Amino acid sequence: MNNCSALHSILFKARYTLFCLFLAFVFSACKQQKKITQAPSKCNIDYKNAKTLISCLKANEFCFEKLNAKLNVDATIDSSFNSFSITLRIRKDSIIWMSISKVGIEGARVFITKDSVKFFNRTNNTYFKGDFSYMSKLLNTPLDYEILQSLLVGNSVTFCNEDEKLKPGIDNCQYILGTIRKYKLRKVMEKGKELKESAQSIYMVPESFKISRILFYEFNPDRVFDARFSDYELIDSVQLFPMKMNYSIKTQKNINIDINYAKPRLNEEQSFPFKIPDNYEQVIYKEQ
Repeated sequence: MNNCSALHSILFKARYTLFCLFLAFVFSACKQQKKITQAPSKCNIDYKNAKTLISCLKANEFCFEKLNAKLNVDATIDSSFNSFSITLRIRKDSIIWMSISKVGIEGARVFITKDSVKFFNRTNNTYFKGDFSYMSKLLNTPLDYEILQSLLVGNSVTFCNEDEKLKPGIDNCQYILGTIRKYKLRKVMEKGKELKESAQSIYMVPESFKISRILFYEFNPDRVFDARFSDYELIDSVQLFPMKMNYSIKTQKNINIDINYAKPRLNEEQSFPFKIPDNYEQVIYKEQ
């Protein structure tokens, strides 16, 4: 769900920004604070139906045209650990560009559009050209440009059928929108019982209606995608942005990724240099 995507190509920068600001105040039930803090051990929040929660979620999504940022990343795949830094540039609904470095030396570069995924690796002189089907198979979980972009800025992600009726709830002093009731999901996860359909839940902080967690759970085959967003801070004195993110993926491998943002900036000039050196060898993904 992305309340600004329809305006991407038809509004000028000033009008687009005003539209995003306007949405933040459309719904009277959606109040925003300057910084999200942890909810107290005891809380008393009003019940809201699914329609209201969806409206609040849309009204408080992160709106941007261009995003530049530095990221510090810790990644663990099974027992293998690695840490690195990323220079990130996103042109909304168009390009995701990354330069991946370690101790100040670039090791890889990534160029992603809606139709293609390309990267080259300077450490072994290889490159890849393909699409999101490769990444989806690699992670054994559905992935496309919209999902990746949303996960990088803390916006909502829909893995399941958009026509499904979402169910509201409250858990640990946070609002929930889910494809099944929270007590049913918890019972299944705790007791290992099977559920035929996949389950998705979105958790929202009540003071700001920003997302704190996106949980996707599929039972056959058993796989989990758990994204958490925290340490929200104001950018440009206007919008809240999650400075810390954690992605936990359980498929054929156990993957854990911690991301710490540094100085995200909006609507600066951007370039996306990407040229694969002539002597690099192409990597071809093969079905297992």
